[in-house]
Amino acid sequence: MRVIVNDNHARHAPPHECENGLPTPPFEAPGRIAAIRTTLEAAGGFSFEEAPLIGEEKLAALHDPAYVAYLRSTSAAIARQPKELPAFVLPSVFPYCSQSRPRGKSQAGGYCFDTYTPIVAGTFAAALGSAAAALHGAEHLTQGNERALYVLARPPGHHAERGRCGGYSYFNNAALAADRLASLGKVAVLDLDVHHGNGTQHLFYDRPDVFVASIHGDPEHLFPHFSGYADETGTGPGLGFNRNWPLPPGTDGKAYRPALAAALESVGNFGPSFLVVSFGTDAHEADPIGGFKLPLDFFGETGQAVRQLNLPTLIVQEGGYNLQTIGACVAGFLMALK
Repeated sequence: MRVIVNDNHARHAPPHECENGLPTPPFEAPGRIAAIRTTLEAAGGFSFEEAPLIGEEKLAALHDPAYVAYLRSTSAAIARQPKELPAFVLPSVFPYCSQSRPRGKSQAGGYCFDTYTPIVAGTFAAALGSAAAALHGAEHLTQGNERALYVLARPPGHHAERGRCGGYSYFNNAALAADRLASLGKVAVLDLDVHHGNGTQHLFYDRPDVFVASIHGDPEHLFPHFSGYADETGTGPGLGFNRNWPLPPGTDGKAYRPALAAALESVGNFGPSFLVVSFGTDAHEADPIGGFKLPLDFFGETGQAVRQLNLPTLIVQEGGYNLQTIGACVAGFLMALK
């Protein structure tokens, strides 16, 4: 299987994130990619290819140019500032009033919805590299020579909205790939990360050409908390083309299987030409921030179930934060798809 990588990913290495006002070590860190790649190389049967660079105009289909410019200029400003100043930006003010665009110090909170997603000097380059990897994978898929490709990139993307970052996500990699593929036919996005992909839902909520199906932790208990409920089904032309299966804390394989079967059935009924999988391993029982109880072998079972759709498939890496298990979970899923 071809694996598309983003060699700029390590440039995004925040010193910490913030939980309840306190700095905590970042869960989304460069070691995630090394852990996955080492496991795949040892397993064999995977070839690695770096994505070519892209210009930021490639993001314009889904992301607000003012937001893209903010990320670029903020990363550049951090790179220029004296070393004695903080080497990151986190929001301290979240504007709640109606305004045409965040301004001044309100930009950090206007363009970000949480305190888990800092911007550092290398954030823009790393995020653009992840978007490039997903788009490169989509281009390979359009050529019809491969049935499944894997995008091994960070930072992840499924929480990124049109003009807001959050949930460790800056550009929505999977959504950008799905939008590209949608120019050739209907696309289904299957989100298997334990956290709801609010960004992907947000970007396609009014579109009938991209069906979004997500299985995740109940947002009453799990991030992002403000989206992912079962009654969110789309709007306007997109009504009925967004489906959520929120599951309770402690969900195990037995409880997960009916939701997976229902999601796959809904994807099949949509009749897509392509499938994009937002794949996270944070539903594993040992993940530090997931809350589900899926064992390692369940990821292979999930891969086998997805394979039965028999669709050209692009798998885009999202979450998964236990460095001891992330590689084996990814390998199990991908090898079942091959």
